Amino acid sequence: MKVLAPNTLLLAVAAGLAACSPGTAADSPAEAVRAAESRLLDRHDSVMAQAGHLFELRQQITAARPANAAPYLRGLQAADGAMMEWMHAYHAPDSTAPAPQRLAYYQQQQQRLEAVEKRMRGTIDSAAALLKQAPGAPAPATK
Repeated sequence: MKVLAPNTLLLAVAAGLAACSPGTAADSPAEAVRAAESRLLDRHDSVMAQAGHLFELRQQITAARPANAAPYLRGLQAADGAMMEWMHAYHAPDSTAPAPQRLAYYQQQQQRLEAVEKRMRGTIDSAAALLKQAPGAPAPATK
């Protein structure tokens, strides 16, 4: 039986513990891709919930008929169009593509979807403010 020096034994134990740690699997390229895709799809679901709010606000503004509604209605329509455009352009990368390439795609799409979400949020906030100012208008639904 071979006896290991104390330093060698310490390194062997540390390497063994590192191999068993739960962070190792999450650090793999494939896991990073899955996590990025999951974050993107979660954000998509969140933004889609806001898209429903766009529709509600368009109905409320149309019913309230405030004097300066046209730009707000166009803004709501444009924000909805931006979301539909993103969804139409999104195509999940081929699973056989290299992990770094897929990860880069998901990160790029995350940034694009974030921009759509910011546009949508700003439009919703503006339309809700318009409804608050409209005389006799119902209170805007908040989400």
